[in-house]
Amino acid sequence: MMALKRAALELSLRAGMFRLAQRASWRRQAAILTFHRFAGGEGGTRRGLRVERLDEYMCYLVRHFRVVSLDELEFDLRHNLVRPSTVAVTVDDGYRDVFTLAAPVFRRYRIPASLFVVSDFVGGGRWIWTDRFRFVFDQAPRGRVDVHHRGSAYAVEIRDERDRHATEFGWRERAKGMSVAERDDLLDAFAHAWRIEIPMEPAPEYRPMSWAELHELASEGFDIGGHTRTHPILSRIPPHLLGDEIGACKELIESEIGAPVRHFAYPNGRREDYSASAVRAVVRAGYTAAVTSVPGGNTPSTSPFELNRLGADADDLAHFAQYVSGFEQMKLRALAGLRLQPLPVVESEVLR
Repeated sequence: MMALKRAALELSLRAGMFRLAQRASWRRQAAILTFHRFAGGEGGTRRGLRVERLDEYMCYLVRHFRVVSLDELEFDLRHNLVRPSTVAVTVDDGYRDVFTLAAPVFRRYRIPASLFVVSDFVGGGRWIWTDRFRFVFDQAPRGRVDVHHRGSAYAVEIRDERDRHATEFGWRERAKGMSVAERDDLLDAFAHAWRIEIPMEPAPEYRPMSWAELHELASEGFDIGGHTRTHPILSRIPPHLLGDEIGACKELIESEIGAPVRHFAYPNGRREDYSASAVRAVVRAGYTAAVTSVPGGNTPSTSPFELNRLGADADDLAHFAQYVSGFEQMKLRALAGLRLQPLPVVESEVLR
């Protein structure tokens, strides 16, 4: 089944179907793409997008789209301009593989990417909490263990590698709905149950950029944005901490790179992951725009502080073309429309 779907996508790509979808989807909307991790060399991760794939995707992008900076996209929307097939590229978090692997590709294709960084992470200071979860589960032995967390006990079993990743993902998603203190207690409970010691600094796979490397990228013209100090789910922290996470992040990055920080990305970025208070804190901090992870395009009526983005970590070029063309969104809307349609009434011969 998967092979048939992949073949169908390849055929759609060669037949130009995604180009037709692109003209329909992005005639009056602008797209923002988002990436996270990369693989293929020094500083990369096995979970990341292969740098060869990124090269292929950026080549496709510059051939078929008008690739602009987030500044230019934001300017156009504010001035009621929507130019066909306009797209901006963003990368979240600030891992070192952005510097070693992704930045050379962006330079090659002259992609003016926006890089959103977690300020307490850059420079090697503090883990991003989601990576601490991954680290603990990667080190966990196979078998069953009882995890005790705040008065509750959970039986957790890891039977194979597929099970390991699925279990880690499920608990990490569950932790996103917790307060920071409750989340950290949960991670400590897992580490204690498996007798795993978490290093003070991020393990090599999770290494961040240094301030010097980030400064170098900024001096080349890459747009550096804020992504909070510690990457919390903003809707799960007390309102009085929002200013520190959002505003202090901006101030620190600006002092280190010597350039203004204009754009912000909400951690995780779904509707439930940030609040109206967080949006107001972004405005107060002096950012000019902010991006979410809510899928979709952007028009002049889209709030500049809640811009939509499309995940672009695709498995291959056909999937990437499907995502960026808007074909996937069109398909999902069509399916949703079918589900909302009432079933046709068929008149029975008996009732006549």
